[in-house]
Amino acid sequence: MNKTAISDFIAKNKYILLFVAIGVVYFLYQFVDIMEVDAAQYALISMEMSFTKSFLHVYELTHDYLDKPPLLFWLSSFSFMILGVSNIAYKLPSVLIAILGIYSTYRLAKGWYSKKTALYAALILATSQAMFLLVNDIRTDTMLLGFSIFAIWQISEFLAKQKWINLILAAMGIGGAMLSKGPLGLVLPAAAVGSDLLLKRQWKNIFKYQWLIMLVIVAAILVPMSYGLYTQFDLHPEKTVYGLKGPSGLKFFYWTQSFGRITGQSNWQDNSGHFYFFHTIIWDFQPWVLLFIPALILKIRKLFIQRFRPPVAEEYMTLAGFVLFFIAFSFSHYKLPHYIFVLFPFAAIITADFFVRLSQSWQSRLGKIQFGLMHAFWLLMILDFLFIFPPKNPVLPVIIFVLYLVFVFVFRKLKFDERIMVPTIITAVALNLLMAVNFYPRLLNYQANSQAGRYITEHKIPLSKVSQPCDKCYSFDFYAKTYQPADTVFSDAKQGDYIFVSEQWLKKIVDQKVPFKIIKTFPDFRVTHLNPTFLLKKTREEALTKKYLIEVE
Repeated sequence: MNKTAISDFIAKNKYILLFVAIGVVYFLYQFVDIMEVDAAQYALISMEMSFTKSFLHVYELTHDYLDKPPLLFWLSSFSFMILGVSNIAYKLPSVLIAILGIYSTYRLAKGWYSKKTALYAALILATSQAMFLLVNDIRTDTMLLGFSIFAIWQISEFLAKQKWINLILAAMGIGGAMLSKGPLGLVLPAAAVGSDLLLKRQWKNIFKYQWLIMLVIVAAILVPMSYGLYTQFDLHPEKTVYGLKGPSGLKFFYWTQSFGRITGQSNWQDNSGHFYFFHTIIWDFQPWVLLFIPALILKIRKLFIQRFRPPVAEEYMTLAGFVLFFIAFSFSHYKLPHYIFVLFPFAAIITADFFVRLSQSWQSRLGKIQFGLMHAFWLLMILDFLFIFPPKNPVLPVIIFVLYLVFVFVFRKLKFDERIMVPTIITAVALNLLMAVNFYPRLLNYQANSQAGRYITEHKIPLSKVSQPCDKCYSFDFYAKTYQPADTVFSDAKQGDYIFVSEQWLKKIVDQKVPFKIIKTFPDFRVTHLNPTFLLKKTREEALTKKYLIEVE
């Protein structure tokens, strides 16, 4: 194959190649260790479920668990039973549903816009920093995003074609979303689609009897979870869970866990302000956020110009879904950055439509601005190599350098909207390739809990001889493949027993005059709370603490 043939092949298949590159990075993220706290907790619960086969009643370290719905635990536990306990087995079900979400974004956009807009929307979502995080740090939001946008796509298809199969699939999507993260899985599709129909005054579609049938199907899907909640909690008012006396499992999942954070009824509260998500989205929707902001403003402006009476041929599900829930989440009494990730399929479609519709002159100008801004991410990669986690071999820097040359080359060769899309995607792929194979693996060497758990497994230390006093060392339990509650009675320790302890607990053992020897010392840092002192290689030791695996003598 000559040079011209290769060039023609790349030009013809560039978007397929970009999706392949994105898929490779997603795949590499599956090997990264599971991070504390949430993802490690969910992985541990899933592992415990795979061992105990208690699928309707959910437990954490043998104690009643009352927080997230069970679908993540069900699917990951089945994956463990088939593939064995591993990083990949935990992440795989959620990643597949995330890919479903990307495909659903493409199909939803294709139903309302051009094929190019739909393709761009899928690529924007797939390369947003939030999506790369969702396929690595697996929480319930990964499944919520996938099932929610799938349900909205199917509802849109049902309204266009009136086929029952689309209604049934929409119900399955809503059911999956609710089993992932509660009532939000129903409210989000209903509000997004309902707002669109309301703006267009499509009363017949709003009051279709088929919606009731869909809700019946959703209710049927929720029966196993509801039965499990009722029998685990509502039938046992004598139980105390997380300090709550006799909690109703049904009330918690169908109201308190989601809406209680907005009304203030939930115990989960923090001091984050109403503008919290304005700040977090600046990173979460990179590298597209500076294109999304004008896209959102112009979409809102257009609705005002239309006096809130858009033509039937235009969709406003994406705008309504994003704006309404962004505001609702902003008034929540408890916020974390990943709460708004479920809105990013809407943001991706709005952004794609924006720059496809731009005039060629504006596309060229924005392409130059975006090309300049992308250099900030290439600079981050250089800084990582020089000052944070220098590579252990030259292969990765060479690959990154080659990708940078491609980044520059395609910008010079492409025109108009492709000048925005392709170089930005190459930048996102390069950055996350570095994150997946260098930054995160090196970072998680400092998650002492998981390192100690893996050490115990690799050295075949009997679990019956291992104890640890930390009640939230989820990654230790997961990698050690144990789900026994924390043990703090050191005076009962016998010769030959092993204890995994922090510096503070080690002092207590010394005070109790328990004889021991240190088997291994693990450097420790809370890896989800990065700071400059830790990141810089030359000052990292100042930010570290230590944990120890000791053997009683």
